[in-house]
Amino acid sequence: MVSVLPSYGRRTYSNLRESAVVLAVRKVSPAVVNINSKYEVRTRTNPFFDFDIDPFFDSFFRDFFEFHQQRRYIQNSLGSGVIIDGKRGYILTNEHVIARSTEINVVLMDKRKFEAQLVGADPDSDLAVLRINSAEPLPAIEMGNSDDLMIGETVIAIGNPFGFSNTVTTGVISALNRSIRTEGRIYRDFIQTDASINPSTNAGIRAMTL
Repeated sequence: MVSVLPSYGRRTYSNLRESAVVLAVRKVSPAVVNINSKYEVRTRTNPFFDFDIDPFFDSFFRDFFEFHQQRRYIQNSLGSGVIIDGKRGYILTNEHVIARSTEINVVLMDKRKFEAQLVGADPDSDLAVLRINSAEPLPAIEMGNSDDLMIGETVIAIGNPFGFSNTVTTGVISALNRSIRTEGRIYRDFIQTDASINPSTNAGIRAMTL
């Protein structure tokens, strides 16, 4: 059941529904991009069996049978990014999205596709910068200052989990200056939020505050 409210002066019901979150999402969504990177995976196989050899048995086959075959195939990695410089085409994403990639493709909100070049990456912070060439300026976000954040502020996360473009979730800033060790890496001074963020959302807009 849908309830329709009457107009309030010059502000219509539609205007009342346009909250700060709605307006912010509408403004920055064009800067969020979908990233598809490709990288080569190599595995050893037994020519007599059509499956990959477990590393435990790999040395056994190599030492006693002295044969193995190497199989190569292309793996795709999906992720998100955000345009931080529309004139020069710079995109911020996660390092693990493009790690070992041989080809990186970017899709904008308006469905335009670009091949991207890696400008630089930092595995310790899990950040990477890409660049795409566009004949016209691209929509970009305005970078904020994390020193100004306050615990309890509203957070909006926008990304492309599993390729579903511009998925939006909201939450609050739960804590600041957190540190955690995971998968052999230590991440320091990051922002904790209760906004739902799928791992494949990656570097979409994760901490846009109101």
